[in-house]
Amino acid sequence: MSADTHTLTLAGTTIAVTASRRATEQGEAFERKGARVVYAPTVRIVPTDADELLQADTRGIIENPPHMVLVTTGYGLKGWLSFAADAGQEDALRDALAGADFYVRGAKGRGAVRALGFEDSGIAAEEVTRALVDLALEVGVEGKRVVLQQHGKPDHEQEQRLKDAGAQLATVVPHRWEEPKDINAVHELIDSIIAGEITAITFTAAPAVEALFGYATEQEKLPELIAALREKTVVASVGPVTSVPLEEQGITPVQPERSRMGAMIKALVEHLER
Repeated sequence: MSADTHTLTLAGTTIAVTASRRATEQGEAFERKGARVVYAPTVRIVPTDADELLQADTRGIIENPPHMVLVTTGYGLKGWLSFAADAGQEDALRDALAGADFYVRGAKGRGAVRALGFEDSGIAAEEVTRALVDLALEVGVEGKRVVLQQHGKPDHEQEQRLKDAGAQLATVVPHRWEEPKDINAVHELIDSIIAGEITAITFTAAPAVEALFGYATEQEKLPELIAALREKTVVASVGPVTSVPLEEQGITPVQPERSRMGAMIKALVEHLER
């Protein structure tokens, strides 16, 4: 059955999908509108149930309960407790965290802390890890056991700031990102964006943005990539957290009111149709 040509409103466009999760679901939504879709996951999610590192980190925290817990994402905190539950460690982990002061990076982190039955002692001025570490340093970390829950690609610069201030630091990364299986697809995507061949690109996680910029930096093409994303390619982001690394480079993304993949797809389609 041929598609109704009236519905092929994105015919002639090329849309790049950078997600590793639910990428096909995204792509098919654009293809139904007539777009050509390029898949180039810039990062790959490591499943927590296969993450021996997280298991070891969790055991260490249970054995040495922290004074302070720094929460970068609500999704990550929930994932950590869920992982502990699957490993039969949830009660022990909850006991270890019960006496700690929780500081959060944003509203979702605060919501997760409270939903899990804890209370938070403060929220960062901005929804970035640097601001969360700023808050911890203001409160004081010297001689304290501090847990930094990171998400995706750990921010080693912020870890070092805590250590330099005298924290006994432990980190947990409930959802880790690793190099994608097809790095050549990412390199080709960078060249295609610079050449003006990509109509639009979608991002559903900040690490996906950061990874793309990282690979462009390695190839000494970052300024060209940034210029193309500002001037030639429409950039779509799933929400404000994902948009931070884009906005830091002067890129204003199309972004839905609610941070949902379906809402992002709808917002981008409407933008391109206009």
